[in-house]
Amino acid sequence: MTWKEQVVLYRRDLHRIPELAFQELKTRDYLWQHLTHLGLRPQKMGGTGLIADIAGDRPGPCVAIRADMDGLPLAEETGLPFSSEHEGAMHACGHDGHMAIVLALADRLVEDRRFPGTVRLLFQPAEERPPGGAKQMIAEGALEGVDAVYGLHLWAEFPVGVAGLKEGPMMANADQFVIRIRGQGGHGSQPEATKDAVLIAAQTVVNLQTIVSRRVRPFDAAVVTCGTIHGGHIFNIIAETAEITGTVRTFSPAVQQLIEREIERIAQRTAALYDATAEVEYQTGYPAVVNPEREVAVWTERLRGLVDVIRPEPSMGGEDFAYYLQQRPGAFLFLGAKPSEGATFPHHSPHFVIDERALPLGVEAFYRIIHA
Repeated sequence: MTWKEQVVLYRRDLHRIPELAFQELKTRDYLWQHLTHLGLRPQKMGGTGLIADIAGDRPGPCVAIRADMDGLPLAEETGLPFSSEHEGAMHACGHDGHMAIVLALADRLVEDRRFPGTVRLLFQPAEERPPGGAKQMIAEGALEGVDAVYGLHLWAEFPVGVAGLKEGPMMANADQFVIRIRGQGGHGSQPEATKDAVLIAAQTVVNLQTIVSRRVRPFDAAVVTCGTIHGGHIFNIIAETAEITGTVRTFSPAVQQLIEREIERIAQRTAALYDATAEVEYQTGYPAVVNPEREVAVWTERLRGLVDVIRPEPSMGGEDFAYYLQQRPGAFLFLGAKPSEGATFPHHSPHFVIDERALPLGVEAFYRIIHA
């Protein structure tokens, strides 16, 4: 069986056993068994992750290739014959494909070691759940001796045969916030004796939407999204407390800091308008994924004839691959995997599927940067 056929089988095996962040024990066992069968010596790292080195036939740099491992807390509804066997968990973002690509790359490199230096395979847990697994992998030495690090994401927005790669921001700073409002509860028939936390929360949500439209320059991309509002327990009681949660996406640290300040200001002043109080908890999440120019130019040249490389609009999604690029040069690309037939569903959908023809292209894309 060729590596092009094997990569599809790997993906289907891994798709059946999705596990959530830092719970990827069966997944790690699957990877471990395969890597040791190849004669490699994997090391456990990052909680439920592992690394493995493959030496080439001559001196050269150490290039790290990363694959994220975790699935999502979703009940799969794809109807695939190799659907998830784990209730309430699904590979709905392509991480099964990422691991399969790197496993097939290992097959290929072990069979033909005609490359310089060393390739380090990084199988990283917990990309989906901040603070993520990348920081822990780095803290435990995953990048020691590494000269450059590369990663990719199967991308349902692009057709097979297209890759998105450019210098500069590729994915956003991904922060989250909680606003806790405290008013004064009471009976619904006596609103004058209360400070309605649900009303204050509603006004706060509306006011937060002015941050991007009126406080951020039109040239700076930013998103402020309120994802949840919780308040009250019964229909005829005015709530004393309410809570808003949301996310902030930016590319610039200056804009990121501006929005954090504005959320605090708006929450507190809106609450004060109704003689209530607000407390803001702002958590800085994954930093922006920023590709350096030199590595992008090299990889783009190496991809010539394999895929059509386009310069994509940056994604407002977050990715903890950013931590690796803060430590070492490298690059991150989007590899087209849009199904050629049927409906296309977004990442994190219980109906999410990929076109498996993208998988061999991922193996070849990594193979070419190793030989750069």
